[in-house]
Amino acid sequence: MDNLMHRLANQPSDEDWFDPDFVERWLARQHERRGERARQFAMVRSLVPRAADEYFRYIDLGAGDGALDEVLLTRFVNAEATLLDGSPTMIERARARLRPFGQRATVVQGDLTTPAWLETVRGPYDVAVSSISLHNLEDPRLVRELYREIWSVLADGGLFMNLEYLRAPSRALWSYYVQASADPDGWSMPIRGLRDYVGTLDEQLAWLREAGFGPVDCFWKEFRLGIFGGFKGHVHESRS
Repeated sequence: MDNLMHRLANQPSDEDWFDPDFVERWLARQHERRGERARQFAMVRSLVPRAADEYFRYIDLGAGDGALDEVLLTRFVNAEATLLDGSPTMIERARARLRPFGQRATVVQGDLTTPAWLETVRGPYDVAVSSISLHNLEDPRLVRELYREIWSVLADGGLFMNLEYLRAPSRALWSYYVQASADPDGWSMPIRGLRDYVGTLDEQLAWLREAGFGPVDCFWKEFRLGIFGGFKGHVHESRS
């Protein structure tokens, strides 16, 4: 196990989101996990503090092919979405997927590693979401800066939710998660290297507070994956 953990902790990333072949292979793997992803997206949907027919605007950061947005726009029939991603192939796939929603979905290209992405969107937004994307930033300094930028584009009372991998607080716990994930009948998340995870849960919540969010919380967690985030100023309560 120690040798396995050493290899995993030091394995290089082969992700190239500008390579169409890589993106298509990645999407094929996500299709194999469609049941698991549907459950996760349903949890994100349930945490959006809006009634199904209420008008609101949201932004999806690192939106990929728009799979989460298809779920959200189907439920929230008057919502308008801005999707931002850096991959041309993902943008093309997202526009095709969300074409039935017409002008309710706007897909733009942007680089989340610099503040320049702010110039490509038009806030304020009532909700911001991200799904298995921001770990690609790799550098905690970039994540902390991005959280400040997200705070700046949210309306008062706005909510940011991040469905993301989390770094285990200790190597012993990470070893425990690796062993648990080897059970094919229990946990289906793939084993990934330590460098794929930017921040423990405690660190992520601290970075959100540092950016100005409050209250913040982890809304759901299963081993190394969590949904966490925070409100801007106060908790918005949807009308019944």
